[in-house]
Amino acid sequence: MSQLGLIIKNEYLTDVKAKSFWIGTIVVPIMFIGFGLLIGFMAADSESMQKIANPTAPDPDEMSGLQVFGMLSGIMLAMFLMIYGSMIFNKVKKEKTNRIIEVLATSVTGRTMMLAKIISVGLIGLTQMLVWAAMIGVGIMVVISIFQPDIPWGDLARPDVLMGFVWALLFFIGGYVFYGAIYAACGAMTDKDNENQGYMTLITFMLLGSFYIGQFAANHPDNAFVLFCSFFPFTSPTIGAVNAISGGVSLWVTILSLVLLYLFAYLSISFAGKIYTSSLLLKGKKFSPQDILTFLRSR
Repeated sequence: MSQLGLIIKNEYLTDVKAKSFWIGTIVVPIMFIGFGLLIGFMAADSESMQKIANPTAPDPDEMSGLQVFGMLSGIMLAMFLMIYGSMIFNKVKKEKTNRIIEVLATSVTGRTMMLAKIISVGLIGLTQMLVWAAMIGVGIMVVISIFQPDIPWGDLARPDVLMGFVWALLFFIGGYVFYGAIYAACGAMTDKDNENQGYMTLITFMLLGSFYIGQFAANHPDNAFVLFCSFFPFTSPTIGAVNAISGGVSLWVTILSLVLLYLFAYLSISFAGKIYTSSLLLKGKKFSPQDILTFLRSR
């Protein structure tokens, strides 16, 4: 097995075997459902809460099914990046204090170590999502067996819906790799908690911005600002997915958005690998812009 495969296997099995992983996987969705039902019950009789919760939400009656699908895909992607990107950030930050990593860095490139962390955390996220999907599937089967609703299952086999899932997957992979590398690079920048928190805040604001712009893009795919965001790597994973799934832009716009996203994802992996390798040699030192430029010019 290659070096990359061995590191991914070790990282993945270590996290999956932890009790905290299974506790979070089972308890978190139950808590979300509970809080959602509570807030929904409270908001049902409160006009002020409804206005606060949906200040700029598009009117579902004016949106097509694909537009709703695209908007929900963008929202889910932004949430996934926030949760599992933070996990990558914390893993890198923690491992900087582990002297074994310094020995590992002498035989494995920084790019390989970064890619292994990104892939292993992504597999952990997919494992959790599969467990949640199984739980949701059981719940849906119970609801269907009890209430027997009339669900148009045939619509899921439509070509445009199937293509929507393909676009969502492509933007998900590119966006996750890009943001995962950015989170890893920020985790390797410094050992100081206040500086790390500043980096995290900037990334969070970027994702929150793409979250809200995605809602706007669902009804305004040809807006000039939305088109710019579909090419900008920090917002293109969400905006590009919304536009591609809803079918509001030309095919060349979607393809160009994907090409740019994967190009920046590749560059971000290289950048994060160099920063990570260099940070092991300069433990405790604050990186200056000149240091970062030196790292980028190194092999």
